[in-house]
Amino acid sequence: MIKSLYLKMVLLFFVAVAIGIGGAIPLTIYLFKDQITQSIQQEYAMRNELISDAFSRLAPGERDTFLKQLSDKQKISLWVHDKNGLRYAYGQTNKSYLTGEDIHRIQNGAEVVRRTSFLPLPTNLQMGFPLQTPDEQLALVIHPEGTNHSQLYMILGVFIAITIAIANTKFILFTSVVVKPLKALTAATRKMAKGDFSIQLQTKNKDELGVLSEQFQQMAHEMSQVEKMRQEFVSNVSHELQTPLASISGFVSILQRGGLEEAEQQRCLNIIRHESMRLSRLSENMLRLTTMDSNHLPFHPSLVRLDSQLRRIVVAAEPQWASKRLNIHLELSKTAIHADEDLLSQVWLNVFSNSIKFTPEGGDIFIELRAGKGEIEVILRDTGIGMVEEDRKRIFERFFMADKSRNREAEGSGLGLAIVKRVVELHGGRVEIDSAPGKGTAVTVFLPAM
Repeated sequence: MIKSLYLKMVLLFFVAVAIGIGGAIPLTIYLFKDQITQSIQQEYAMRNELISDAFSRLAPGERDTFLKQLSDKQKISLWVHDKNGLRYAYGQTNKSYLTGEDIHRIQNGAEVVRRTSFLPLPTNLQMGFPLQTPDEQLALVIHPEGTNHSQLYMILGVFIAITIAIANTKFILFTSVVVKPLKALTAATRKMAKGDFSIQLQTKNKDELGVLSEQFQQMAHEMSQVEKMRQEFVSNVSHELQTPLASISGFVSILQRGGLEEAEQQRCLNIIRHESMRLSRLSENMLRLTTMDSNHLPFHPSLVRLDSQLRRIVVAAEPQWASKRLNIHLELSKTAIHADEDLLSQVWLNVFSNSIKFTPEGGDIFIELRAGKGEIEVILRDTGIGMVEEDRKRIFERFFMADKSRNREAEGSGLGLAIVKRVVELHGGRVEIDSAPGKGTAVTVFLPAM
């Protein structure tokens, strides 16, 4: 299959021209064959009458001079065959296309025509006529030495016109094959402009249009996913904001009614403060992600000791993991890296907090730091509840939480791992997650080594 649109168009052009020529030849022959044959035969017949009339009045000794002068003047070749088979030739053409049998038929009174042109059309003929003299019946063969140029030009002009007409018609029909996907692309763009991304295009061809159609369809699919994510984002943001706002509003109404004991008032105020802090964290994380997406996030790399940074994160979170009696196992080799210390600290804090949240009491959390050739691995593995494969694939989506019931005890917003992934990518690394229900979760962060 031709994969280039340019080559395809060139091939279509030559095929159209070939079809035009192939169709023009029989049409031209059909239009001119009988007309040319009749014209030549009439011309030859007139010359034959002239020669026959002269022969009847000329003495035998004068005939040879007459035929020679006639051949030179009329630009024709003449052959005269007598009854003994002798041939007398006059003119420049030496070859006669008439056979001995043809000559015998002519001497018996028949007229014989033979085409001598290489063209399918009878533009050049040899015609034999019976020539009667007082002494005997001769056979006269007439053949013009030149071609009727005006007639040939007319035939050539008609042939070219027919060829162009057929070739153009076929080329227009062939190019419709190329125009069809362009029309489909135009219709698809109108459809996308109206917000409909359900685009289905033919992508079987491997030429430039086929590749363009395939890429366009892929773009439509990705835009559909973006639109879906946007709608989910709006829905999730609305949900994340609405829940704490409703809680705050409800407890404010309770406080406004009055009559509560001091302990109950304090409980309501603590809940209001807790929900306000959650709103603050949510807005802060959303702002941080937006700043990262816009590539305007301040990025200040410096020399960072990863092992020391990870130990500080563990120590800072001791109240959380100690309250659940979790066992923390550290295997940290001495490793330095060029990175933004504050951003990288946010990565370890988010991942470690998730491990604490989803590991049951008495569980284990392992933190391992490995330095290889050109790459550094930080592995945080826990013995928590884990997650199913479907949730693992979507875990980096914003506002996605594997806890479908959205249990607020976890105090999550679904933005932590999205921030982790974005920060690691800013450092030129990647994040991988391995998890299974009941078997815990392992988060591996790969960062480029110094």
